[in-house]
This record gives sequence, C-alpha cells and structure tokens, in this order.
Amino acid sequence: MPRLGDGTLSLGAVVAFVVVAALLPVAILFAGAIADVGGASGLAAVWTAPANVRALENSLEQGALSAVAAVAVGYPAGVFVGRYRWPGRSWVRSLLLVPFLLPTLVVVLGVLDLFGPGGVLVGVPGLAFFGEGIPAIVAANLFFNVPIVILLTAAGCETASVELEETVATLGGTPARAFREVWARPTALGAAAGGLLTFLFSALSFAPPLLLCGAGARCYTLEAQVYALAETYLEPHAAAALALGMVLLLVVPTAVYLLFVGRLRATPGRRPTPARTLGRRPSVGWALAAETSLVLLAEVALLAAVLYRSIVPPGGRGAGAAWAELFGPTTTEHLGVSAVGALGTTLFFAVVAALIALLLGVGSGYTIARRPARATTLGLLLFVPLLLSPVVLAFALSSFYRAVDTAGTVWLLVVVSQSVLALPFALQSLEIPLAGLSPSGRDAARSLGATAWGAFLDADLPRVRDGLVTLGLFAFAFGLGEFTATNFLVPPSLTTLPIAVYALQNVRLFPVADAAAGLLLLLSLAVFAAIAVGGRRVEL
Repeated sequence: MPRLGDGTLSLGAVVAFVVVAALLPVAILFAGAIADVGGASGLAAVWTAPANVRALENSLEQGALSAVAAVAVGYPAGVFVGRYRWPGRSWVRSLLLVPFLLPTLVVVLGVLDLFGPGGVLVGVPGLAFFGEGIPAIVAANLFFNVPIVILLTAAGCETASVELEETVATLGGTPARAFREVWARPTALGAAAGGLLTFLFSALSFAPPLLLCGAGARCYTLEAQVYALAETYLEPHAAAALALGMVLLLVVPTAVYLLFVGRLRATPGRRPTPARTLGRRPSVGWALAAETSLVLLAEVALLAAVLYRSIVPPGGRGAGAAWAELFGPTTTEHLGVSAVGALGTTLFFAVVAALIALLLGVGSGYTIARRPARATTLGLLLFVPLLLSPVVLAFALSSFYRAVDTAGTVWLLVVVSQSVLALPFALQSLEIPLAGLSPSGRDAARSLGATAWGAFLDADLPRVRDGLVTLGLFAFAFGLGEFTATNFLVPPSLTTLPIAVYALQNVRLFPVADAAAGLLLLLSLAVFAAIAVGGRRVEL
C-alpha cells in the first residue's frame, strides 16, 4: 500500500492532476474522433484533405527551416557560452531562458515593428524580406528557440571529458584536434537536441502564422488548421481527427529529442569541465564572442522595437497617444471590455495558475527529495502535455468538461491549461536546488521525531526558498503571456491582454496593439527582474 513517507502519494497527486487535466481529456477526444469520422477510412479522408495536407507541408517547412537556422545561429554561441569564462556568463545563461517564456504576441509584434511596413528598420535594404510570410514566421521562431539551442549546446560542452582533452594536449594535439575529438560530439548532440525541440515548437506554431502570414491561410500550420476547423469552420470531428494525426506525426522527433537529452544527462565528464578564459589576442574564442553578442543584440532589438513603437507609433502620431487610446473608450468598444479589465483578468489567471503550480511543485519536490530517481519519470510525464500542443489541450478540455464550460466557470479550464503548460519549465527551478541538497537537515528532523512530510517542510523547503519563488514567478510569467489555449477557451467577457493584442491587430488598430504589447512586455520583464533579484537564477 502506498505510504506518504516514500513520496508515492505526493507523486500520485501530481500524476492524477496531469492525467485528469490533460491526458484523459485528450484520449477521450481522440477516441471520439475515430468513432465520429468512421474509423481508419474517415481518418484517412481527413488527413488527405487538400487544406490539411497543405497545413502539414507548412508545418514541416516552417519547422525544418526554423530548426536549421536555429542550429546555425545558436551552435557557435552555445560553444562560446559553454566553453569560455567571461564576466556576466552566469547571468547570460540564466537570462537566455527569458525569450523562451516571453508572450508570443509580443514577439510577433516585435518582428512587425522591426521589419514590417511601419518597422523601425523599414529603410534598410533587404530587411523588408523578414516582414511577412515564411521569413517573418521563421524570424519569430528563432527568437524563441535560438536561446534553447545555445543552452543545450553549452550543456553538451559540460559533458565533455576533461581527462581526454588533457590527454590530447599532452600528446601535442592542436586546439582544432581537441575540439574534434573532445568537444565536437557532445556539442553536436546538444545542438541536435535543440534543433529537434525547435522543430517541434515551430511545427506547432500558432500565433506567428496567424499574424505574419498575410491574407488567407497559406502559411497555416497543423496547429492553426486544427483551430480553424474547430472554431471557424465548426467541424470539431475533423479538427479532432487532424489533431490525432498531428500528435502521431510528432511522436518520433519527440522520442529522438528525449533520447538525445537523456544522453546529455547520462554522459557527464568525470570532473567539472573548467571554462577557458579568453586570451587577449584574436582567436576563435573572440570570433565566437562576436557572434554571441550579435545574437543577444538581435534579441534585445526586437523587444526594444516593441517598446519604441508603443511610445512612438508610426504615422506622425504624438508620443504616448497609443497608450492613451489603449485605455480609452474606442478600445473598450472594440474589445467588449476595458484594457484595465483585460489586465485584471490576465493577472487573475496568472496568479491562480501560479498557485496551482506552487502546490504541485511542493508535492513534486517532496517526491524528488525522497526518491531522486523519479525526477526523470516526472519530467517526461510533464513534457507530454507540451507535446500535445496548447490548442489540442484546450480543445480536449473544452470538449471533456463542456458541462462546466460556461462564461461563469470557463476560467477553471483556463487556469488548468495554463498551469499544466507551465509546469515543465517552472519545476526545473525547484528540481535543480533539490538535487544538490544534503539530506542531513532532513535526517536530523526525523531523528527528533518529525514525520517525513514535516521534515521536508521544516528542513528542506526553507533551503530551496529561492527555487520556490522562481517556480511561482515562472508560472506567473507563463500565465501572463499564454495566448494559444486561452484564445481557444475564453468568451469575450474574459478577454486577457494577449487576446486583446490579437484582437486589436485584427481590427487594424496597430498602434493600440503595440501599446498593449508594450504593457504586456513591461509586466513580463518586471517578473523576470524579480526572479533575478529575489529568486534563484535558473539554468538549463
């Protein structure tokens, strides 16, 4: 019989939440889809429909282009971050997770504000190419995923064998040979894992095709097509059948990604790999430093463009006019709610989702502390809802719980979806400090008569307080910017700030959309600043 003291019940609570909130609704959705379309022949008819085949081609094209470009850009920077020591290195490693968690709509508008018709770089020859269509979508995907390639490549650097490098140097090997024999394989493994993750997220891209594609659905991915079938064309059975095909299609690259990440974790160097100090003479290290600086500058430029355009809109309008209009009656008329109301709803969803993530995080932390070997299994379980995609998750939740899916109770589905999607990232901030925690404090508390739970709460949690703070703030930041699942679920009365950005962009109130995106960006940056100051800096 499961005992509380060995972490089985606390792990069971987390598993039950993921099953009830994600896996069970999705399984029922897919089973219903197979029955509703008439079995294998019906599935084949849906999967081979011309619009759906085109969406598949778009997903593969956008995913492949984004993955190749992300590896090409991120690999050199990852080698530099993982291989060399320089001032601010740990801060950069921590802050590289920020782009991945920023609101999608902010990044999409950043691409438009840089390269679009009214962009700040509109006069630079050749850059208008990135203002629309596939190039713009790939640019948005790169903003999110290049940092992940960098971090995974750097992680590969840290698994290289120090002893082997010393042996190569002793035998007179050149730095190039040391790289080939020592660093090339693990860094390539990390970059490949990052490329696969980029492919997965880019193939499931939702907001960039909607806003950057231009007229029509010529850039729609499978994710966007599932949404269109369910919400625009009112064909839920076809949407569910297509969603099943999408998940099956991505099983193989997901399995390969997890295999690569498992190898990175399973083959560490026998002692910590020392970072190399940059010399003063020109070298490969300085070339890598220059490329890394350009990558970071591009990331900053995109966010700066959003803030600049929110204050100084194109067309000669006065500075701050868009902000004034954002909180004016015209915006309320178009949205159906005021900007203040949308902000309040956004904060409410984010706070409740963060509280759920914190509660589950404490239970997961207890399990990890008691049985560290279960951390990998738990991580794989939490990764599954992310693979299913936010649209599929929201679609399944709304179908499975349609009895409570009303304007008064739909908020429950929103916070559940946000907390499930945030957990894989947020729990890492607690897993890292718990993994290195000495059991001496817990053992001392047990020797004084404390229960297993009491010892964990009194002795372990206070020592990972920063990790708890970061977990809650990461989940809160994710909730602030979550658009895909929330857009699928909420009625107009529960419009959030990301949905307001999308709606304002659709009615061509571009300066006001920029102001809303600027407000969302400022809130997100404030959360990440709180993580850096009051929490524990998180590294991949």
